[in-house]
Amino acid sequence: MATHYCTDNEVARFLQVEHFSGSTFPLDSTVEEFVNMAEERVDQLTDHAWHSGRPKSVTDERVRVQQVQSNVVSTRGRIQLRHYPILAFSQHASPSLSQTNGNIKIWSSGGYVDYLDSDNSKTLGSNVADVSNDAWADIERGIIYLNSYSLHNMLNSSPAGVDGYVSYKYATADTPADIKLATIYFTASIIAMNDDLNVMQEGDDSMDNATRSQRFEDMAMKILKDNRRLGRTMTMARAIGGFGTGMVTP
Repeated sequence: MATHYCTDNEVARFLQVEHFSGSTFPLDSTVEEFVNMAEERVDQLTDHAWHSGRPKSVTDERVRVQQVQSNVVSTRGRIQLRHYPILAFSQHASPSLSQTNGNIKIWSSGGYVDYLDSDNSKTLGSNVADVSNDAWADIERGIIYLNSYSLHNMLNSSPAGVDGYVSYKYATADTPADIKLATIYFTASIIAMNDDLNVMQEGDDSMDNATRSQRFEDMAMKILKDNRRLGRTMTMARAIGGFGTGMVTP
């Protein structure tokens, strides 16, 4: 069964109607489609994926590498990915930080070197303490660190300012409560605005379905705004000491 931010039964409980099934109107399968629509909208609004069972994939994200001073002779590199947490640096089905051909391609004096191609004999650490490797990652913050980055770029600068291309999967492990509730509200809004479904009876002392639908929509947006989920961003390298290979920061 597919992973969802909320279930059709949770939507039914919110609407205070009978649980959806294969004999209700709408069908449980129809409501599941509405849940999918609501989830996709949440993902688009927040530019994120909110469960590891529904990861998003990025192919060849263009990155710049910030040079960072260290306590070793050479200068290290730091890449801030657009999305996080990182589930995998590959497009393989099973999330793993050790998959080959996963595409962490870094410019190196005339060509891009894929750190996850076993032919290149590079080592990748899975946490920030793995500093003896050629590269290591802060999974939760979406940061990749490169060892001896300055040596790679002494002869030639990267073409068109693209220091690297990274392919990866990302998602928050478990759906936060506010995201679940926003998804319920969005799903309920879809149901309420369809008069043909007639799930909620209108009465003289209650609001009409169109008003209900708009109210649910507004509540979902309020949740995302109040919890600062919209425009979800992280401080990029340029904001913490410099952007690009010409900048060296402690």
